[in-house]
Amino acid sequence: MTTPENAPNDSVEIRLVWRNTDVPSRPANQFIVSLSLPNAAGQADAIHLTLGQADPPIISGSPAQMEQDLRQLGTLPVETLGRYVLTRARLGELIQVLQRAASNYDSMRQSGGLTDGDTHADTA
Repeated sequence: MTTPENAPNDSVEIRLVWRNTDVPSRPANQFIVSLSLPNAAGQADAIHLTLGQADPPIISGSPAQMEQDLRQLGTLPVETLGRYVLTRARLGELIQVLQRAASNYDSMRQSGGLTDGDTHADTA
């Protein structure tokens, strides 16, 4: 790969401005991760991530009736919330961001500094 003659020698940091962030937050409780079909070299070159949400079925009655209803249920629909394609490098960045978020969450919970309504953002 060649570098253009007029390309800057030093890296430049650019601030990201997120748009369309007023979409509702929805719980994701179902996940599918799969690899792309092999490329010409015979290798998968992308990771596909699908997020979904499934509501538990409403089952009531006696324990025997509830068990029967669950056995007859057969399938439970999952609403797809989004499908994303990541390179392996971007998957690694996402893993790091999620691990940092989990660590921050755990630290704040242990110190008593986080309540259910608090938010904190981290990006990659």
